[in-house]
Amino acid sequence: MSRTAILPLMTCRKCGASNPVIFLAPVIVKGSCSCICLDCAEARSWLDTDGNLKPGVEL
Repeated sequence: MSRTAILPLMTCRKCGASNPVIFLAPVIVKGSCSCICLDCAEARSWLDTDGNLKPGVEL
């Protein structure tokens, strides 16, 4: 018997987007989940052309 995983609501710390499909730096504190969505990371030029964090960028 398989069970469906229930994921907590995750919110982007920069733009407030709910449950982004692609996210970075997830943080869970007392049941509250936050992350940084891919769109926000790209908008801030934190990623290289392959989608990896640029050297020196820490989230």
